[in-house]
Amino acid sequence: MIEANFAQLAVEYWKLLRILERALESLPDQSKERVASQVRYASSRLETLLAEEKMSLQTFDGMDFEVNLPASAINADEFEGGTNSVVERTLEPAVISNMRILLMGKVYLAGKA
Repeated sequence: MIEANFAQLAVEYWKLLRILERALESLPDQSKERVASQVRYASSRLETLLAEEKMSLQTFDGMDFEVNLPASAINADEFEGGTNSVVERTLEPAVISNMRILLMGKVYLAGKA
């Protein structure tokens, strides 16, 4: 139970970090480096805590979408079962622990070029 809760919390923390990274673009120049530094620190802390629990987050940006990918596509219905598509963006990473999937990821697909 604790492992699953920690995995869910890590995914939510990852999503907050992605929001902060996108928000950096709209910050005034004098604030960007300070906030970017805080984001880098928070990201490294997340990686450290995950490693201590023998967990990792898996993102899929740019990968071919395949049935065995530990992620579900929110728009798979647009691509005949997800075939002939690539992951445009990871919406939620998968959480892996000792080669075991704790949480499936969520992705948004795009057609192959």
